[in-house]
Amino acid sequence: MLEERIRNLLRNVEGVGEVDVMVVLKSSEEKVFRVDTSTSSSQTQEADSQGGTRTAQNSQVEESTALLGGASGQGSTPLLEKELKPEISGIVISAQGGGSSQVQSEISAAMEALFGLPAHKIKVLKRVD
Repeated sequence: MLEERIRNLLRNVEGVGEVDVMVVLKSSEEKVFRVDTSTSSSQTQEADSQGGTRTAQNSQVEESTALLGGASGQGSTPLLEKELKPEISGIVISAQGGGSSQVQSEISAAMEALFGLPAHKIKVLKRVD
């Protein structure tokens, strides 16, 4: 979908012409759901008849996904805390006007502005039909 949006944008730029776009992702989209956590711990000390002591420790952590809606948990959905968009590793663009240094510069500058990528992660090529 992202490649198609870039392609449609660049097709309307003067001098670019027909264009193909390849976006390389470093990671995929990730959804983080709210988790409720409860922690309990206890410590017991015992002394035996011969003067020795024994200490017992017990810790317990319980996690559950927070849910929205529905009485008694029926029809409920997990509570979305945040959504992380995919991280872009690089972009390669093949354009009819890619042989022109001015067009290459404009395309590269647009990709830098849109995605915050450094210039060395953007490659603009001349398309051969």
